[in-house]
Amino acid sequence: MNEIKASAVKMPIRTPRFNDIAPSLILILASRAAAIGMLPFGVALFAAVFDKSAAYIGIAAVCIGVMSVAGAAAVPKYLIAMILFWLFSRMYRKRDEHVKAAVCGGSVLIGGCVMLLVSFNGLYDLFMLVTESIIASLMYIVFRKARIISDDFSKSGGRSAEEYVSAAVAIGVIIAGTAGIAFGPVRVSNFLAVYVILVTALYSTVAISGCTGLCIGFMCAMSSSECIVMMGIYGMSAVFSSFMNSYRKIGCAIGYVCGAAVTFIYAKNMYSIPMSFLDVMAGTILFIATPGIMLEYFRAFFNKSMHIESVSPELRMREYLTMRLRRAGEAFRSLHESFVAVSEGRLKKYSGDIGTILDETTERVCSGCKMCGKCWQTDFRRTYKNVLELIGIIETDGMLDEDNIPPRFCERCVRTDTFIFEINHVYELYKRDILRRSDAVTTRNLISTQYNELNRLLAGMADDIADGFSFLEKEEERLVAELDKIDIAPYEVSVVESTSGSCEVYLRLPPVIKQTAVEGVISEVLGRTVSYEKSEMGLCKYISKPGFDFDVSVLQLPEDGSEVNGDCVTVFTDGGSRFYAIAADGMGSGSEARYESAATLRLLTGFLKAGFSARTALGMLNSSMCLNMDNEIYSTVDLLSVNLYTGEAELYKIGSAETIINCGDEVKTMTSRSAPVGIVSDIHPDCKKLSLREGDTILMLTDGITEAGYSVSHTEWLKKIIIKPFENMDELSREVMDAALKKSRGKAKDDMSIIALRLRSA
Repeated sequence: MNEIKASAVKMPIRTPRFNDIAPSLILILASRAAAIGMLPFGVALFAAVFDKSAAYIGIAAVCIGVMSVAGAAAVPKYLIAMILFWLFSRMYRKRDEHVKAAVCGGSVLIGGCVMLLVSFNGLYDLFMLVTESIIASLMYIVFRKARIISDDFSKSGGRSAEEYVSAAVAIGVIIAGTAGIAFGPVRVSNFLAVYVILVTALYSTVAISGCTGLCIGFMCAMSSSECIVMMGIYGMSAVFSSFMNSYRKIGCAIGYVCGAAVTFIYAKNMYSIPMSFLDVMAGTILFIATPGIMLEYFRAFFNKSMHIESVSPELRMREYLTMRLRRAGEAFRSLHESFVAVSEGRLKKYSGDIGTILDETTERVCSGCKMCGKCWQTDFRRTYKNVLELIGIIETDGMLDEDNIPPRFCERCVRTDTFIFEINHVYELYKRDILRRSDAVTTRNLISTQYNELNRLLAGMADDIADGFSFLEKEEERLVAELDKIDIAPYEVSVVESTSGSCEVYLRLPPVIKQTAVEGVISEVLGRTVSYEKSEMGLCKYISKPGFDFDVSVLQLPEDGSEVNGDCVTVFTDGGSRFYAIAADGMGSGSEARYESAATLRLLTGFLKAGFSARTALGMLNSSMCLNMDNEIYSTVDLLSVNLYTGEAELYKIGSAETIINCGDEVKTMTSRSAPVGIVSDIHPDCKKLSLREGDTILMLTDGITEAGYSVSHTEWLKKIIIKPFENMDELSREVMDAALKKSRGKAKDDMSIIALRLRSA
């Protein structure tokens, strides 16, 4: 253990290498960059990224750079600063960048204080020294985030926007180090800045290009009084160039020249600007003449450097929750309508008892009244209407009193006080009679069941939010790299996988692209077929296609002598990931049975489309049907739920006929032992989980088929049919129907319904 610690702190000095040349040249240029007479950039770059095992090379490079612009007298301050930081780095091994940034600034401050002991000209020198040390600390952080000379760009990951801005500032510092170097009338710093901005505009967005232009303009002219003007020239020219990058190199060059021309025209005194149009043309010509191979390297550099921001997780979460809650709201609206229908049914049920309430009340109040004949014989309709209104008031307010009784009733009735007392008393007896029938108790229990199912729904939604999907970051990086190979640079990317196995890809792309090409790249990266779905606000959405679908055939025949089949069947998907098949058989046959099965199917379908799990949807269905007191509804239910990505299936049966399953080489029969929905408040559906494979076949049937030709259910003949080879499910359903009719001697003695399904690859 002690040996490990000792080796970690030792940090041996190594011999020079060939690959030290490029970092040393960059360090020389950075140390030449000046800001109001201060030269803190070389020390900050040395401290941030230079290999400390060759510290003597970096120290020498900084000294050379400082000496070339400020003379030998300025070297000792920065030499002391670098030696202090190097000694600190040998002792401090923690990765606390803020501490190291403070030490970098402190080293410059100490080196400057040593020099002030030799020559101190006043408080201005001390103020400038403190300012320089602060700049050194800040630039240490900038260089660390920029990672200019320390990374292998071919292997590095993406950058955040903050890191990219830092890289632009660092490049501006290096370019500023070429100040004073010129080839005739062309200044090296200016045409290099133009070249870098053009390359950035070619392979990045308008925002990044403009930011790069502003940063380079500021850093290149930070010692000039025209600093702001240079920022404007470079920034505006970069924006113009990026607007034209769809036309590749020539477009970027034309855009930059036009932008520069516009800014030169608006400059008050073009000759006072530390840049000429000749500098612009030199950088532009160099850019156009750059070989394609070198530009390919630059493109790889920018694509690795530019971090593709993910679509906001908060936005996706909000959209997901909104969708789920909206669908749940639609389902609860259906449930609300069911409750309203129940309430209206109760009013109809109670309307038969209103005559009893009226008779009892009039017997107690009106008997012996001198106005009785006028009220109940001469003006019966008005009196009856007024008393019904009083019963409605009691229903609403709980009781009738002097405050809520209509004035017109008081004007007509001479025994108002007695009438109020007696009608309240009679109505109270009526309510007690209702309680005695236990309707209220039943209702309370059923509503309790509804609350329980609602709790299941919310718990399931919470599970979906916590574990329902994950973001595939590696696939996002691969997708960006592959799209880059076909010259498509996305601005945003996000790959989301749900627990069901489906994948959703969100891309913000340039306006002119071939969706088919993008679909191909995404499919290759994810290893599954992906198709374009829609685009909103520039954000394109792609969805993976399910691995399976169904060959479906539905065949129905009503009972002989009836025009309406009492069975209801349907098949649907919930948006692509899950397939449902439902068969409902109402009690009896004909229109009455059709009403029961249609009501069952409508509610169950609404719950499933709202995102309820199959078990929760069945529980909600049963409790809501039990609440329908005025018109009792009973129905059997067959429900098949299949994940189209995995083939995992669940088959629920409630009081229904047998289902025949041909799974692999085995034929299975699933039966039901539970009562139909709407009879008991707590149901326990029979459920079987299946792992379906391509070619597996399922027959969902009503009892008109399974009991054909027999007094009881019999399915051996169905097993013999399902194992036969059929080209499609229409052939299977037709043969089953023909065989059932043959067994019934050509007559349908009950409603017959068949859903034939075969799983196949999508």
